[in-house]
Amino acid sequence: MKRCLVILFLVFLQATYLLAGNTGKILGQIVDSNSGEPLIGVNIVLVDQYLGASSDESGEYFILNIPPGQYSVECSYIGYSTVLIKNVQIQSDQSTVLDFKLSEQIVELDQKIVVIADRPLVQKDLTSSKKVTTTEEIKTLPVETYAGIMLTQAGVSQGADGALHIRGGRSTEISYLVDGVSVANPFSTNGLATSVSTNAIQEMTVVSGAFNAEYGNAMSGVVNFTTKDGSRDFKSYFSFYAGDYVSGNKKIYTNIDDYNPVSNSVMEGSLSGPLSFIGGNNTFFLSARFNNSEGYLYGIREHLPSDSANFEPKRHVREEKDEDKIVTITTFTDDWYIENNGDGKIVPMNPSESVNLLGK
Repeated sequence: MKRCLVILFLVFLQATYLLAGNTGKILGQIVDSNSGEPLIGVNIVLVDQYLGASSDESGEYFILNIPPGQYSVECSYIGYSTVLIKNVQIQSDQSTVLDFKLSEQIVELDQKIVVIADRPLVQKDLTSSKKVTTTEEIKTLPVETYAGIMLTQAGVSQGADGALHIRGGRSTEISYLVDGVSVANPFSTNGLATSVSTNAIQEMTVVSGAFNAEYGNAMSGVVNFTTKDGSRDFKSYFSFYAGDYVSGNKKIYTNIDDYNPVSNSVMEGSLSGPLSFIGGNNTFFLSARFNNSEGYLYGIREHLPSDSANFEPKRHVREEKDEDKIVTITTFTDDWYIENNGDGKIVPMNPSESVNLLGK
């Protein structure tokens, strides 16, 4: 039984690599800087990762299934100088071209040629209107949820009810995917069925036009969340922030002086690292978020869930005399009432209670 559970757990961990459209690709050609001839058997690896490739007889190579993020790519060959390219940005469902020109190394030196990669202004293989937000950009944004990230992008707006709209379309016309899997809510007609914490997002892609064939059931936009993968070293993250509404005008805002610094609080954190007890290159990533809000409306508690309703009709019996006969007449009246156990206090509004709203 334990062996079966371990196998199922490993299959679940590796399932993310089987999802199409959720990883990137690196390809290019390696040639001699002097002659321009292609080099065969050159090693290209992603630093601190378990991914790499070797060039073929044409000097070409490609590396598949790369999770989105920034990487350092190292190219090494016997008799040639080692070249290291840093800050290579990999995007989901996109190919990044890296060509190398290696120069011969006469004297063996422990020295590398370091190149800082630039993000291209125009992406040649981009066939749709797409905006990609990486985890580095999310860290610098003053947002709490994924909705705040989307609102920083062109073409995205928020209605009075809090729903998101892309290019004027309905909120139910947006298709949401997490790691390539649709998370549509069947009860709200294609709305988002779950929430993704910002600290768990590696990359968020918003496609607002000219969808590829891989996307379906969307009319105004597609939002694809790519979650973070586990790391080779243990890493943790934790944040907490709280507050309440404050004002000096007690005549307008009822109970504004009832200040509670943790009435609106958010806690979130994550933990990642290797699964050394299993063996191999398996890693894990865990993320959690707790959100508590008492709201801004106050009311008088009138009824509680413990209140009961009495719908028993009252029975009225009377006797009448008709031609020396006594006739018994029975009538019923709907005299029902509520047994109120409320205490009449002004308290924060609870969705399970019936209250008279006062507003704060």
